[in-house]
Amino acid sequence: MRSFCCYPLAFIFLLALSSTLVAQRDRDTYSSASANSLEVVGQVRIAESGLAANRIPVRLERFGGGVVDQIDTDSTGRFRFSNLSRGYYRVIVNAPGYKPVQQDADLQVVFRAYLVFELSVERAGNVALLDVIDARAPIEAREQLTRGRTALGHKSYEEAIGHFQRAIVIYPEFYEAHLLLGTAYVDQREWKKAESIFQRAVELKPGSAAAILSLGEVYWREQRFDESEKALLAGLKLDDKSWNGYFTLARLYWDQQNISKAGPAIGHTLQLKPDFAEAHLLAGNILLKVNQQERALAEYNEYLRLDPKGEFAGPTRELVEKLGKVIGDHKKSSN
Repeated sequence: MRSFCCYPLAFIFLLALSSTLVAQRDRDTYSSASANSLEVVGQVRIAESGLAANRIPVRLERFGGGVVDQIDTDSTGRFRFSNLSRGYYRVIVNAPGYKPVQQDADLQVVFRAYLVFELSVERAGNVALLDVIDARAPIEAREQLTRGRTALGHKSYEEAIGHFQRAIVIYPEFYEAHLLLGTAYVDQREWKKAESIFQRAVELKPGSAAAILSLGEVYWREQRFDESEKALLAGLKLDDKSWNGYFTLARLYWDQQNISKAGPAIGHTLQLKPDFAEAHLLAGNILLKVNQQERALAEYNEYLRLDPKGEFAGPTRELVEKLGKVIGDHKKSSN
């Protein structure tokens, strides 16, 4: 059977945070307000890491519709909407790379509503999310990073690479620019360039799971399996919640036909990311390899449910049809 899982799929540790604001205000979100001022305050955190979500757009709307204001969270993830009139409001956090979340705030009786949001990363292209940007980076370097991140989000790879390279020229120790530049090279399938950049990122931040796992993927792409396994296991030791890391490890073991290790790795992937279509596809391949036909069929069907128009949907449907017939015939002959 043809393996459907050895195909380009770059790591996505992190997704872009940039967004065009409707009414961005250049002020501290925690400016003083009178004691009787009606306000909606709160904090936004990243669900996976528990870290404060810095510079995330938060929008306040009237419950019946209409934008009242929009601001960014501060460095601690907090936001504040002050000087409001009594009524019902809706607070919406809709940042690129995260699943949108919203909560309602009732200011009919109370003076102050406090809300806490947790953002879950949403898969949306091959862009890395950067929760914290090096404060030592000059503003010019940060601007180049932002432009590159936006271009990467639009899959304008050459443009993105140019911006990241300029950011690194301005500030050679810019870890985040190295990480994103490596991601862009992976998307362009320029493995050697990606390897060099990720190695530099690891030098700049030796404890970075993102950089180590990215390097592990590049080694896998280059079929340097021993080095890949070592890097991936080291990265997962630092971040055992990285479903991307486990998925690449599963693909590595699959390529080596080491089913006894590929199975647990894909199992970890699906525990952490049950809605990841490609993981179900690889799980089906692994199960079929060990003659677990009915369980493989279930995984293939789940892949088709999650990604009915995916790159491998056509071949998978053909396989599902054939496999279903084989299983049906076997049951008939057993009766």
